[in-house]
Amino acid sequence: CSGLQNRLWGFDSLLPCQRDWGAEMDFFNRVKGYFAEVKGEAKRVSWPGKQELYDSTLVVIGFICVLAVTTLVCDKVIELFIKFVHAGA
Repeated sequence: CSGLQNRLWGFDSLLPCQRDWGAEMDFFNRVKGYFAEVKGEAKRVSWPGKQELYDSTLVVIGFICVLAVTTLVCDKVIELFIKFVHAGA
């Protein structure tokens, strides 16, 4: 509440402004609960071992290389096609 409300009703010195902290505390309790659940879930995760992580990394790098070469080949084929069409026009 504001001091203006107290003055309008003539309770300038009788009623101190009190803030309802219920909504703020509810928000902070929900955030606290959320992080507690995240912490509990992180403990239940089965993390990969060193070898599994290494193998997965190699698979991803290999896939990226294959994708890059495929994109390069497609780009060059389209470039040659456009040059062929443009030269014939």
